[in-house]
Amino acid sequence: MSGDNWPLIYFIRHGQTDWNAAQRFQGQRDIPLNDFGREQAKGNGQILRDLLAKNGTDPLSLDWYCSPLDRTRETMDLVRSSFDDDLPAVTYDDRLKEISFGILEGVLLSDLAQKHPEELAARNKSKWDHLPPKGENYEMLLARLADFGAQLRRPSVVVAHGGVVRALKGFLANEIGPELDNWPAPQDKVMCFENGTFRQFG
Repeated sequence: MSGDNWPLIYFIRHGQTDWNAAQRFQGQRDIPLNDFGREQAKGNGQILRDLLAKNGTDPLSLDWYCSPLDRTRETMDLVRSSFDDDLPAVTYDDRLKEISFGILEGVLLSDLAQKHPEELAARNKSKWDHLPPKGENYEMLLARLADFGAQLRRPSVVVAHGGVVRALKGFLANEIGPELDNWPAPQDKVMCFENGTFRQFG
């Protein structure tokens, strides 16, 4: 896999959900935004609008992609509400879904030691390599993201998930697993990947 040919990506993680706030493993469960998350999404729309204006980028020149889960759909809608333009249609792509946590989805992080001590030990060793039963590890997530990236032809806005941006940070900005294990993917920033660099705004 190579990310050398990817165009500029403006990446936005979905806003907060109640499961995020409780530190409950969410993965591919369809959990809606909470009110705080909706405000984060609106704020990211304003950040993106101002960033594009500063860069002289016409939002009509961008492609718009989104994970199909409800929390990302609502985030995308709220982001786009900051623009007056009749924007290009959004493409919803299953390859942008969050990493699957398998049997851990719905479990509180604070309950992991009691309910799944072997999984806690594996995550403590490396979140990047951890493969929960019936779930995915980051290499599996990267495989579907690389397939998604192969279709990109021009600068794009992508609204997806924390695991997705963590994987892209490793792949497109040459971060390594141990560094990414402790990186808290923000829900109130617009993140940019371009030519092997990573920046965030907001």
